[in-house]
Amino acid sequence: MDEKKSRMEAAFFLAEEPLEKDEISDVLNLGSMGFVEELIEDYQEDLEESHRGLELIRTENGYELKVKKDHLEHVSHLAPHQDLNEGQLRTLSLIAYNAPLEQADLVEIRGNRAYQHVKELVNRGFVDKEKDGRTAVLDVTDFFLEYFDIDSVDEFKRMADSDDEEASEEDEESHPRELL
Repeated sequence: MDEKKSRMEAAFFLAEEPLEKDEISDVLNLGSMGFVEELIEDYQEDLEESHRGLELIRTENGYELKVKKDHLEHVSHLAPHQDLNEGQLRTLSLIAYNAPLEQADLVEIRGNRAYQHVKELVNRGFVDKEKDGRTAVLDVTDFFLEYFDIDSVDEFKRMADSDDEEASEEDEESHPRELL
């Protein structure tokens, strides 16, 4: 059981998005959802001990490993912006780069998980959401600019564009084009 629990912990640690029970079952090579639930509950109880710095939380999309709130202020500087998962960051970057952006367009690009990402980003104060007919218009807030220490959305776009140019140059250097 301890080996399964430690593998499950490793999966939670590496996962970019919350894990559902069936994904955990696949990682552990288990067919019994009852045993998976028992492992999750046991692991959550382990983490509830006061000397532990992490907690396992259940979200709408699955289970996610996070730093306990009472430790966050002391360690967050070690990994800035890690309180947002990769899916949330990708969704936020699309909104920022294309702002204002209709939620329907975002969902077309990112898929249905974007609805949950938007909800979380609005709740955290990164995104404004204004109803517009059958969709909503999304835009970043001043808190977004402060959080990422940038002066404007235009600065964000310039940074993103320069990153794309650097990536293209690196790709060309490693794969030079043949001259005709």
